[in-house]
Amino acid sequence: MKALNKASVALNNGNKILKNIETFLLAICTITLVAVIFIGVICRYLLFISTAWAEELSRYLFVWLTYIGSAYALSEGGHIEIDIFKQFIISRKNIKDKDHVLKVFEIMSLICTMSFLLIFSYIFWGYMMRIWGTNQTSPTMHIPMGLVYLPVFVGSLISIYHVLYLIFNSLLALKPSQDIK
Repeated sequence: MKALNKASVALNNGNKILKNIETFLLAICTITLVAVIFIGVICRYLLFISTAWAEELSRYLFVWLTYIGSAYALSEGGHIEIDIFKQFIISRKNIKDKDHVLKVFEIMSLICTMSFLLIFSYIFWGYMMRIWGTNQTSPTMHIPMGLVYLPVFVGSLISIYHVLYLIFNSLLALKPSQDIK
């Protein structure tokens, strides 16, 4: 029991730290994105100067926002879900312990999400390694293309941690049904 409590405390602390880092990164990316777009608009419409770097940087910042934000939304339960099975279970009158069945279904759903993220991360890691192996840079800012694709992998890894955390918490909350002996 002590080991389980230590693991729970460690995962909770890790999740809090990770969410704080994500919040900070999202805030920095958002502020920078707004500033870069503002500079681009001022340069284009007031100074009549083309700023290709502003467009490119805003695109890359938006990608970072998307993948880090997606991981954060996963940890908060903010993604869209298809709840047809959940509604079916709730509507059934012959299911005695609906909460238990719903919790098991939630764990199965999280395991499917984890499987997808692991497979996707594995495939994308190989793709990223090929990109890092080239000397290709972005057209305007000359950023290595590996950095451009990095947020996809980072967001996937953060999402994997959040799913592990959610699975662990769901397993802790899962209580054996009184009907099963």
